[in-house]
Amino acid sequence: MNTQKENFYGVGPKIMRPAAAYGIVAILITLFNPELFLMKFLPGAVFHIIGGILLGLGIAFLYISSRAMMKAVTLGQLEISGTFALVRNPLYFSWIFFVIPGIAFASQAWLILGMSALAYFRFNKFISLEEKPLEEAFGDEFITYKKSVPLIIPRFKDIF
Repeated sequence: MNTQKENFYGVGPKIMRPAAAYGIVAILITLFNPELFLMKFLPGAVFHIIGGILLGLGIAFLYISSRAMMKAVTLGQLEISGTFALVRNPLYFSWIFFVIPGIAFASQAWLILGMSALAYFRFNKFISLEEKPLEEAFGDEFITYKKSVPLIIPRFKDIF
């Protein structure tokens, strides 16, 4: 991460560009072959409701996390409260586990779920590039945070 633009976006483009390309292909395949690639085992309204709930949760989580992150960046602080107390990467968590699946369910296009799998795989591959500069900038504070808060999947006990 050499440029300021790369620092702002982190590894997001490395994660999301391939996932978005896959998503476009998945949508096109679904449009040309809906009888094979649309989820139809429940009424469409059920999928739309599930998708809407997932999208709502994901967008809310993204909004809350983005505001907290921007405030911390502006102040030059490490954000460790709120959504950042549940997972170290709540923005990626929102996209991978709520927004993309929400789109898949709302559109009934099951192939879109592959976007989440691809994004999760790429997240695990590249996230160390984002965490290394944080460790250098915040030292022991980040190391302690890293040991106590999961990377992307929250612990059940932390949610309830």
